[in-house]
Amino acid sequence: MSKVEKKSSREDDKYMSTADAAKMLFVSQAHVAKLIDQGKLKLHHITGNNRLVRIDSVLAYQASQQIGIEAYHAAASDEE
Repeated sequence: MSKVEKKSSREDDKYMSTADAAKMLFVSQAHVAKLIDQGKLKLHHITGNNRLVRIDSVLAYQASQQIGIEAYHAAASDEE
């Protein structure tokens, strides 16, 4: 039975609520919902009114945003 519990625990670690994703990305929950609808974040499942997103997609989106920010700052510093 403990193997099942451990597996379940690890499975839960792969997903987060839209509220947690919003906090991690410094955006609103409405924006997270929009990112899900646009396919930029991967939806795991919906439970009632709650949506769970894959953590790996949140991390990938966060990394892509960081790359964009760094490119913007590099371009801005080149103009000075």
